[in-house]
Amino acid sequence: MNIMKLEERHEGAIGESGRFTGYTINKNGEKKKDATYDYKHIDWERHLSGKDFLGLSPVKIVQNGNGRKGLCRWVAWDLDINETPEKFCRAVFKVSTNLFCFRTSSNRWHIYYYLDELRDVEEAKKIAQEYEAKFKKVWPKGVDTSHSLPKGYNIAEGKSGGWLFQPYCPKEDLKNNKLCGYSPSGQPLTKEQIEYSIHWRKHPLIRSMVGATDNQGGREKFLLMAHQVIEAYNLELTPQQVNDQFSKPYDYKEAKQYIDRHNKKDYVNEFNKEYLLEHYETYLEAVNGFWRSSLKGVGVLDGFIDEEQEEKAKKFLKDIIYIKMDDLWYDKSTGGEYNAKAIQITYGHIWDGKLAEVIKNFSAFENAQMVEKGVYRPDLWKSNEQPIVIDEKGLPQLNQYRPGDLEALPPDTPERKAELELFLTLIRNLTENEGIGYKGPKREEIKLYDYVLDHLSMPFQQPGNKVRSALIFHSEQYQVGKNTYFQIIQEGLGVDNCAVITPEEAISRERSFLENQLVLIDEILIDGDYKKKVSTLNVLKPLMTNEIHSSRPLYKNWRQVFSTCGFTAFTNFKHALAVKINEARYTVIDVGKSRDEMGGDEFFNKIWTPEGKIRGTISNVVKYFLSTRKISENFDPKSPSLKTNFLEEMSKAGGHPLLLEIEGLFKEGATPFHQSLFSIQEAFEYLKVHKKMTGRINDFADALKLLGCERVGECFHKLSRRKPTLWIKDNHDFFCDKSMSQMVNEYWLPIGAWINNMRDYTEWYLTSNDTPKIIEKIREIKAFEDFHRGTPKEDPEETFETIRRQRNKS
Repeated sequence: MNIMKLEERHEGAIGESGRFTGYTINKNGEKKKDATYDYKHIDWERHLSGKDFLGLSPVKIVQNGNGRKGLCRWVAWDLDINETPEKFCRAVFKVSTNLFCFRTSSNRWHIYYYLDELRDVEEAKKIAQEYEAKFKKVWPKGVDTSHSLPKGYNIAEGKSGGWLFQPYCPKEDLKNNKLCGYSPSGQPLTKEQIEYSIHWRKHPLIRSMVGATDNQGGREKFLLMAHQVIEAYNLELTPQQVNDQFSKPYDYKEAKQYIDRHNKKDYVNEFNKEYLLEHYETYLEAVNGFWRSSLKGVGVLDGFIDEEQEEKAKKFLKDIIYIKMDDLWYDKSTGGEYNAKAIQITYGHIWDGKLAEVIKNFSAFENAQMVEKGVYRPDLWKSNEQPIVIDEKGLPQLNQYRPGDLEALPPDTPERKAELELFLTLIRNLTENEGIGYKGPKREEIKLYDYVLDHLSMPFQQPGNKVRSALIFHSEQYQVGKNTYFQIIQEGLGVDNCAVITPEEAISRERSFLENQLVLIDEILIDGDYKKKVSTLNVLKPLMTNEIHSSRPLYKNWRQVFSTCGFTAFTNFKHALAVKINEARYTVIDVGKSRDEMGGDEFFNKIWTPEGKIRGTISNVVKYFLSTRKISENFDPKSPSLKTNFLEEMSKAGGHPLLLEIEGLFKEGATPFHQSLFSIQEAFEYLKVHKKMTGRINDFADALKLLGCERVGECFHKLSRRKPTLWIKDNHDFFCDKSMSQMVNEYWLPIGAWINNMRDYTEWYLTSNDTPKIIEKIREIKAFEDFHRGTPKEDPEETFETIRRQRNKS
């Protein structure tokens, strides 16, 4: 166990420290400490040995590329209060279990708050001010705000500001040289004990046991309590190590026998985490001798009139959670979010008209529950009674996920087996036209029936594991069962965990649908030009692949949303999306059947009631099946989507509008695509005049990119002094070592030169002597192509009638 030394915890000003120089008598005849400030780093060895009584500022100023920056690892307060350790430490522990008390040389008090890591000085200052306000409620006098640290610093000028004398200095001439820390019950602690106590400060019960004495009684029970905490939170700690931190360690053999007796079956409930949390205050009272929390908070309210009122107030604190980012209040009893006014109207009677004060000072209550924002995390859900979860950054968040309450029923009766078979038949019918998909470069064949069931099983079995591809079902026919399968899944997951949205909602900034397990984009059809389709897809794809998204929920601020929801989409149009043939995020499945071919009314009436409800326990049985079936070994939720035969059809139908106009000419190698190099302007004008092509030259360029063409750029043509923009159609590797000048002057002929049968072409100042030289160079490209790709095969010898029969057969 790596326990930080106190001098490491008290990291602070670099090259600066305060030093005690003796006592002086002020004008009132009072004896006061005198000190000087040395511009050298604190010497902990001299301080801890008592040779010098030294002080330190918590502000560590560092230099980075953007200038100076102030950082703090601790915050501290100087309280000019004469109080016994028992009373003072008890009061401070009630303010917060993260605070630590140290006696000063004048028998007053310093309080320290420790940060897990260096934090910005302004953030540390806010913590100091927040607790100042709390201390003033407990002690209206005696809180010396001038000595709350950090304070008085100037980072730009390299000044660390105010400082405090440090603890554990046994200098003999001090008024009090027992400058030690104390436990919550007021027991003095050694330096090693306070270090241990700080290390375990996030577990108040463990921290409170440090320094326990034999006159506190029941130390074997203390160790049993420690054992419960260790088990509940899986701590790297043993009860024996806790025992070692008692002021006088207990006979551990006896303690272990006591723990073992209570660790048997008859006492198993006492090692349940819920039991521990329920009895935590009782345990703290046993160790410290007082209750940590009370309904009074910190000077907020007077006590309650009767026990019934007090119980209602306890339930209020148990049920109400404050959401900081949205300034809203969550009520566990209803599962809703409310503003402060609604909370006051609902619960004001409990607090005898003082609820506004409770809300204003909510953080002063030890039991007050506060979170950063609401999140939707099925993977972190424990129970509806414990909605607060800790995210990856260690921050408390309100988990708004609630599992569907539909009971999962196994298909263990003939009726339920028949219900499950209806669902499986539906999935089989939806996928069997397409049949298989292809995975990876080796085109491994995957049955779409199994692939779809794997997709649907993931939110039931692995809700925190995002499937980074979507299923798209296409059917030209209506009412073929697409919505039937989604309705069954929605009932299984819970209606509140599935969303049905339009394409317009999918790309809107609110994106509230991300807080679901499954999202259906229904009747997907992205109207508009090709670029609009592409831009819409570019918005949709990150939703399907990423876990972190920017969102602007209605009436709330922009935020980062964590989401593992899966997506599926239905469409009746081939041209619905501008998907590419190398698509990696959409598995496109063509249903290819009519309603009658799906089984007609005879089949669907077994699933639906006349009132439009799913019959019997179909959804229950499907929930059980998808929650328990083994997911295929070849299914990887992070892998790209499967390629299907229908993907190519959808790619063409929804592709670039000019693509279909020019693709035939391009593949045929007809003018203007008859050579490896061509001028885009010349080709565009030729197609407009001779092929009646429509559109803009920018659209033409987009279509060329889809066909695999590569833009060279403006090239200077020496004879004509013009600068045509050349593109490469094929044989790209041939031109890798060619300059732009070589390409345009040696390997390219304008279209007019070919049309004029290589005669003079005056527009480009080519003569009958120039063209043969260029033709010879172009033959080099042909030779390169034959060498690297092989000579193109001749047409087959079979008669056309044979070819026709083979084509019809396939």
